[in-house]
Order: sequence, then C-alpha cells, then structure tokens
Amino acid sequence: MIIVISGATGGVGTAIANFFSSNGYNTVLLGRDVEKLNDLSESIKSKYGTYSNYYFCDANNQNSIEDCINKVSIKYDQLDMLINVAGVFPYGLATDLSGELYDECMDVNLKLPFLLSTGMFNSLKKNKGGKIINIGSSSAYAGFKNTAIYCASKHALLGLSRSLNDEWKEFGVTVHCVSPGTIDTSMADVLEQDRSTYIDTDEFAQLIYDVASYNGNMLVEEVRATRRVVR
Repeated sequence: MIIVISGATGGVGTAIANFFSSNGYNTVLLGRDVEKLNDLSESIKSKYGTYSNYYFCDANNQNSIEDCINKVSIKYDQLDMLINVAGVFPYGLATDLSGELYDECMDVNLKLPFLLSTGMFNSLKKNKGGKIINIGSSSAYAGFKNTAIYCASKHALLGLSRSLNDEWKEFGVTVHCVSPGTIDTSMADVLEQDRSTYIDTDEFAQLIYDVASYNGNMLVEEVRATRRVVR
C-alpha cells in the first residue's frame, strides 16, 4: 500500500506518516523542506522497516506542484491513498490581512489539494479502490474572528471534497474530509486558548488511519472532531 502525504514534515503530517508506517504502509512524502523530508524518510525506514521516499513540492508554485506530480506518477503507476495535510493559518483581523496572504492561503489550503487530487487521479483509480483524505477544520462549518481567510479556504476545501467524491465514486475513488478542532501543533501558537484542551497529533493520526481503514460497504465521507473544552 502506497500513500502520498502532502505537508509531511509538519506536526500533523509527521504524526500521520509515522502512524501509517508503523502499520505497514509505504509512504511518499511531499513538502518544501528537503532536509526535513530526508530526515523523516530515514527515520521511518529505520524505525518501521517500511519503504519511504520524498519529493520537493512548493505549494505556492504551480510549476513545482506539477513537476512533483509528474515525478510521482512516473515512479508509481498505482497509488492507494493521497492525504492532503499541508496548510497555513493566516491570523488577524480581515482589514489587516493582505491580498498576498489571501493568495498564499488559497494556494496551500485549496489549490494544492485540488492539483494533487486531479493530478494523481489516474494512479488512484486503478483497481477501483483509491482514497483521498483532505484535512479540513472545524472552521469549514463556522466562522471565527481573526480567521476570515482561513475559514474561507476550509469551507472551500469541504465543498471540493464533497464534489470530487460525487464525481469520482463511479471510478471507485472516495474522497473524505476530516475536520478537527485545534490540534496541538506550532500552527496554533497564535491562539489564546488552553493548550491542554488541544487535540493530540498522534490521536488525530489514529483517526485518519481509522477513516482510511473502511473498505466494505460503509464509507465515512466526513468527520468532525472537536477539542475537549473544560469549563
């Protein structure tokens, strides 16, 4: 089983890569920090004895994304799963955010999963069983102060997931969207919340693994996971 993971060197991506590798999956890691990608790949091979490879992919550069897709498609004729993890979190009042930040957020949070999904579709549909899992957010179902651009991108990702799932189900490719509350990663550093209530990355990785594990007549199309709030 070969899975492709974007944003593999972030907190969530690393946890997912490790969890799937520990369960015998082979991983293809995507990101823009080659040194971190190499370190993660070598760590996976050393700890779990599974196959792991990586490719540079700049989420803000369409040529880089397309080059990455071409390299993966040539190397791997068939893929079993694509997990779109990469994301950015522009934080601040809408009137203080720039058009450049908007473009960067949409490029990473929406355009990247769209291009990776469509670019790897042919490899995923072989044997009628490929899966795409998009990491959404609780912000896909609500709107919050200081997160206007981020919320917009996650609403759009949810809509993309629903549409692709309906479009590709006849080919056996299922598209899932998992939308968590705040996860305990560096991305959440700007928030003024009780960090002890955040979702643990390893626990979230297990949830993604569970969603991916259903291969019968039951499909989990969408999941909302909330953080524990102590009052």
